[in-house]
Amino acid sequence: MKKKVLVVDDEPFFVEVFTLKLTQAGFEVFAARNGVEAVAKAKAERPDLIIMDVMMPIMSGFDATQSIRQDPNLKNIPVIVFTARAAFGEFFSGMRAVEVITKTTGVDAVIARVHAIIGEPPPSVDGLKRAVLLGVEDALLEKVRTLLKKHSFEVFPALNEKEAVEMVEKLKPAMVFCQLWEDSSVLDAPKIAKSLGLSPTVSRTPFYIYCKEALSVEAMKYFDLGNILAYKESSDLLKKMEALLSKK
Repeated sequence: MKKKVLVVDDEPFFVEVFTLKLTQAGFEVFAARNGVEAVAKAKAERPDLIIMDVMMPIMSGFDATQSIRQDPNLKNIPVIVFTARAAFGEFFSGMRAVEVITKTTGVDAVIARVHAIIGEPPPSVDGLKRAVLLGVEDALLEKVRTLLKKHSFEVFPALNEKEAVEMVEKLKPAMVFCQLWEDSSVLDAPKIAKSLGLSPTVSRTPFYIYCKEALSVEAMKYFDLGNILAYKESSDLLKKMEALLSKK
């Protein structure tokens, strides 16, 4: 039986894109244009997951999610809040099974999360390889994602350490690219690498670190020099990644 996804957004573009991609991936998709429709569709269809916008007419995504959480038959449905404003995430912080992804991160990040939460790994398209990507800087992530797609990779962004490990074990990617960040409480690359190294099924997955030159010495404490892509400017990183990917 197909898993059901309810897409709630008053922007037709996002509804169309999510419907197309999720349907192609084997999900049954329902749509709602505002919070009132979302609550009604949730009660009627009992979806396995909801993708929820926030700013909508008649009833907001926040009010709709609250209403859904108050229904004993719907309260455990996972909700991905897909919003243009990251600050809205604070409003949902006390709700169970709710996570926030900004629209600047992109639709693909949401699709990857749907697969991680309720689905099987999306099938690889002929000629495409999988890559898991982690990082802190959105603009840089987008440049790296574009380069990987140019080299025929399906790119799956992970949002944190736990998700990265689960995603790598599930997707069996050809490569993992992770940013080394100065604050390990934000993103702990050594912790991810260590966890993957202990997994018998993915311990040999190539794991590449990209970091600013100022962090290259720190990177060498944990990673082989050949797996470190240090850069001063983003253009330097893209050139190094281009050279690496051209050899694969």
